[in-house]
Amino acid sequence: MPDAALRELATALEATGLDTAPRDTVPVLPALRSVVPGGLRPGSVVGVGGLGAASLGSALVAGVSRHGGEDGAGGWCGVVGLPGFGVAAAAGMGAAPERLLLVDDPGDRWPDAVAALCEAVDLILLCPPERPGTAAVRRLSALVRKHGCVLTLTGAFAGDWPGTRLRLSLDDITWDGIAGGHGRLTGRRARIVAEGRDAPGRGRRARIWLPAADGTVKPDETVRPPLELVADGAPVHPRTSALPPRVKVPAEEGIA
Repeated sequence: MPDAALRELATALEATGLDTAPRDTVPVLPALRSVVPGGLRPGSVVGVGGLGAASLGSALVAGVSRHGGEDGAGGWCGVVGLPGFGVAAAAGMGAAPERLLLVDDPGDRWPDAVAALCEAVDLILLCPPERPGTAAVRRLSALVRKHGCVLTLTGAFAGDWPGTRLRLSLDDITWDGIAGGHGRLTGRRARIVAEGRDAPGRGRRARIWLPAADGTVKPDETVRPPLELVADGAPVHPRTSALPPRVKVPAEEGIA
């Protein structure tokens, strides 16, 4: 990232007239509040990883920048090192595109880009292009704490950042809309898992739509009937009157 690009970023930050006073909390979408009660901790480092990490990052951006927040105004977010960031998908979740500052390809100057954004935005979504060095980690962690923004890490090197207080991931993922081998995807249901010092004990979990059919993020309130175990150990629903046929495949004919 050349010096001219950094100067352009600094000029853009000044032109926005951002309020640099730190928030008491950094908001999240309502659907995420059961696993992140009270919002994200200002000055903290958050990691998102695994399947669905891109959608989780977009959801965190949406929670900060969406209009009509509890304080009557959305916040600002920076997205660094993610040229494929889905602005349209984030907008569908509630993000305000005009409150996003995108630095697609910062190169080896990515710490300087993050440092510039720390002073002015509520949340930075960062994909480090390399394993972060000790000097960069100390410098940026100090700036994050000083200015009260949230540094959210994703990508291959997200787990190499010490001091991460909260890690978010998805599991038990299912897509709706395809039946009988055909159809159109309409939504994804998943369980969001929060772990780390800001999710004490065994962490927190909740089922959500990410996204729902309308592109938003919603709690998954689908009622699943309890399961019972029959004699051979196969789980069935209580009111199921018959079991589906079972076909045993010899080991040598198994499917890889």
